[in-house]
Amino acid sequence: MSILYNELSNNATLVGERKEETRTVSMAFAVKVGSADEDDPISGVSHFIEHTLFKGTKDRNAFEIKEPIERIGGSLNAYTGRISTVYYAKVPDTYSHEALDILFDLISSPRFEESAIELERGVILEEIASAEDDPYDRIYDMTIQKVWDRDFGRPILGYDSTVKVLTREDISNFYENKYIADRAIFAVTGNYRDSLIDSAREKLLSLQRKNSETPATKSPVISKEPLWIVEKRKDLQQVHLLLTKEAPGRRNRDDFEAFKVFNILFGSGMSSILFHNIREELGMVYNINSEFVSYTESGAFMINASTNPKNLDDLIGSLENELHRIVEKGVSRAQFNYGAERLRGKLLMSTEGTLSTLSRFLDDVVICGQPDSLETLIEKIDKLTIEELNDVAKKYLSGSWNVSLLLPKNMPDSSFVARHGFSI
Repeated sequence: MSILYNELSNNATLVGERKEETRTVSMAFAVKVGSADEDDPISGVSHFIEHTLFKGTKDRNAFEIKEPIERIGGSLNAYTGRISTVYYAKVPDTYSHEALDILFDLISSPRFEESAIELERGVILEEIASAEDDPYDRIYDMTIQKVWDRDFGRPILGYDSTVKVLTREDISNFYENKYIADRAIFAVTGNYRDSLIDSAREKLLSLQRKNSETPATKSPVISKEPLWIVEKRKDLQQVHLLLTKEAPGRRNRDDFEAFKVFNILFGSGMSSILFHNIREELGMVYNINSEFVSYTESGAFMINASTNPKNLDDLIGSLENELHRIVEKGVSRAQFNYGAERLRGKLLMSTEGTLSTLSRFLDDVVICGQPDSLETLIEKIDKLTIEELNDVAKKYLSGSWNVSLLLPKNMPDSSFVARHGFSI
């Protein structure tokens, strides 16, 4: 199935893939702006805008935005990231035009009433407090703040101190400067008609263009010096560990494709290296996984685990052993096949849902500029060799790692705090 991809005269982007075998349509308006585009005094403003847009437009109140889509069984939501903010809906194919009208109204004609801003301020402050309470969110945020540069290190939700003082003027000015044609994307998948594309194109072309060329997509600058990050909290029973290392960006296509497969075989699923060798064989963790985050020029590889304080040194030693084994000997043929086949299968299964296809499209367009077809993605997996994967794994796993620890308050400092670092 061919992918529709148009760059319009005002620099907005239109992308879609028709799936006539479905009875749903998933669509989204994305704006290429997020927390990495903010200044420190207004940290969190992108996320604040995302919340506030749902409180009402010039033509619809909050109920009139949500109820028409939910009444017919559809869903409407949004999320903010570091380089994009996305507003999306999934509806029966018979309701696609109405959903398009609501989504475009949502992003193009906000009301920004003072009462709505104050209401959402309280909601967001609760969201920040919730993230602070969650050990995984906390260790992730405290790591990113130290490991990435200032722009990418800021939390997406913003800081408690900045969210408390953001004004209507701050929010409105940021919206006016960033919600423009140069940064706008419309993506759609499912059983849509040409008339929907025509209408979306017309709406995109009505957006104002402010720049002579589309703003470049940012990438994080990662610390070259290994960091040891430790925080203690009185409400914890377990130690939470996050290891991070620089990984390939998407412009480095060969390394990126190989590392995607490595991440799957290393830390995805109950048959992965981490789960089988650390949890199943040693029994020292309940949750353990790896994550690969990649932007245009750079990425990050993360290993996340939690354990009883008495197991910490053994856990770190076991992770060192697993990584050393891969760097020195490479992954086995069976492990390579698991990673390639699992990734291929996950891609094929994702085509059954229009929303999962939409998410993949948006991720590709925001970061790379243009999405790959399913056939192209599978072809890249099929062409990958075990030698190429092992070379890439050795290249990125070797050297010093950043180590983050979230510890119980009463846990005594011991030898692990004094370690010189985690190095492979």
